[in-house]
Amino acid sequence: MILETDKFAVGIRFKMNDLGAVRCPNLADKSGIVVAVSRRTTGVGVLFDGDRQPTYLHRDYITQASE
Repeated sequence: MILETDKFAVGIRFKMNDLGAVRCPNLADKSGIVVAVSRRTTGVGVLFDGDRQPTYLHRDYITQASE
């Protein structure tokens, strides 16, 4: 089952966008994969490269990374 909301789906690569860099400056240069997409809220579970546990962010803070 693939969960997809707007432009985000579980398994896609992402990077922090400009808004995310302003709101979360310590995560500004990080990227990773989407591991959970909420259907009820604006949250997205992401696993940053090198991390073991997911972080939950607002979906407006990330953008799909070009490969």
